[in-house]
Amino acid sequence: MKWNNIRKIMMAVLLGICVLASCAPEKPGTDAGTDEVKQVTVLDGNAENSQSGDSAGEVTGQADVEKTAAEEAPDAAEAKRQALREEFLALANEVKVEEDEVSFTDANDKWVTIKKNPQKVYNLYASYTTLWYEAGGVAAGVIGGDAVIENYQEYIGRDITQDEGIEVAATTPHGAKWSVETIVAAQPDLIICSTALGGYKAISAPAEAAGIPVVAVSYDSFADYLKWYRVFTAMTGREDLWESVGLDALEKVMDVLMEIPEGNGPKVFIMFPISGQLQANTVGTVLGQMASSMGAVNIADAWNNPEGAERLDVNLETLYEADPDLILVQSHGGEEEARAVIAEEYEGNPVWQSLRAVKEDKVYYLSKLLFHNKPNSRFAQAYQIMAEILYPEKEFSFEK
Repeated sequence: MKWNNIRKIMMAVLLGICVLASCAPEKPGTDAGTDEVKQVTVLDGNAENSQSGDSAGEVTGQADVEKTAAEEAPDAAEAKRQALREEFLALANEVKVEEDEVSFTDANDKWVTIKKNPQKVYNLYASYTTLWYEAGGVAAGVIGGDAVIENYQEYIGRDITQDEGIEVAATTPHGAKWSVETIVAAQPDLIICSTALGGYKAISAPAEAAGIPVVAVSYDSFADYLKWYRVFTAMTGREDLWESVGLDALEKVMDVLMEIPEGNGPKVFIMFPISGQLQANTVGTVLGQMASSMGAVNIADAWNNPEGAERLDVNLETLYEADPDLILVQSHGGEEEARAVIAEEYEGNPVWQSLRAVKEDKVYYLSKLLFHNKPNSRFAQAYQIMAEILYPEKEFSFEK
């Protein structure tokens, strides 16, 4: 009896153990592992999606940067062009044009007022005479002589000294050689002359004493040209020429300057050779200013020049030490004369022959009409030629 009870109890315990065993959770198996891998995969997928989103954001951000840069490039170019325009027109914009008169600052920094449409004009400097004709004017008296006749023929299209009714007031631009009494006795309505070569100094006092207005002209840059062309077209009443010639020249010059490479401009020596003397053009000359505006480094501008002279005397030893990349040769007599002077004065000199620019054949002889005489409306052509000399490796796209 007692044994039967013990057996019942043991059976109950075993039954309980079996029940509990049947209710126990299974051990992790392949499916559980797969679930875990799937979870990792999902996490990796989320990471990939997150990374793709970041990458897409970076691409979008880069695209935005590139788009912004593309949008800013034209704005920067236009800002540069506008700055050039304002710089070049600064002097021209100071000219005051009224219904019957024009007021401006002359070459002596004096504010003057001139009546429009003068009928009898004596223009006593060839480059300013051609400018007067380009502005629609006609002169009654001019400078004559072989040298200036070439200028008239090139820029005006004829020898105006042969025009009917015109007076050859002098055969030289040097005021000391003028017959001032004869010029004043002709009673012109206006005299236009240069401050160079003593012209204004010779004629101003006698003319003003006779009640004849005198305009002193001087220009050493493209901005100066624009100013005086504005003055002349206003005086002749040809505002249309200011628009079609003056402002057109401005746009073409800016076209050139917009293509000039930035930085690392060539080092130049702008040479003015005359027999027995070697001079260098500084930034105070038209040619020096042009070179500077196109990024060239004019070696003469680093030399001592306390008086601000337009040209400085120089010797070959100083030139050798400066070691220019190229030499630009300007001459009042033209290329043929310049070559003759250099052949006579320098080609036999070992210092000249040892100059790097000479050895590399980088000596350029410049046109007299464009680079010694005032180029006037042909400034753009002069800038184009200069740009191609300074940067021969550059392929310019400006229209010639």
